[in-house]
Amino acid sequence: MHLVLYLATGLSSANTVILLLAYLWDSSVTLLGGATGYGLRPDGVSFTLSLFTTVLLLWYALVLRRRKGPEQGVR
Repeated sequence: MHLVLYLATGLSSANTVILLLAYLWDSSVTLLGGATGYGLRPDGVSFTLSLFTTVLLLWYALVLRRRKGPEQGVR
């Protein structure tokens, strides 16, 4: 369960970073003289959903880690 949670969190984080980098790359190409850029600009909804999913998974992983910590010390 924990491995799946951490894997999903990592993939979601990577997706968010890739979407952000694609947006910044396309914006910089357009800013530096490219007429249209490369068409890499992601949709705002996909970036927002990816960011929301990443934050939710990170929060859940931290909550799960806090709950798991004291219980292991009692055994």
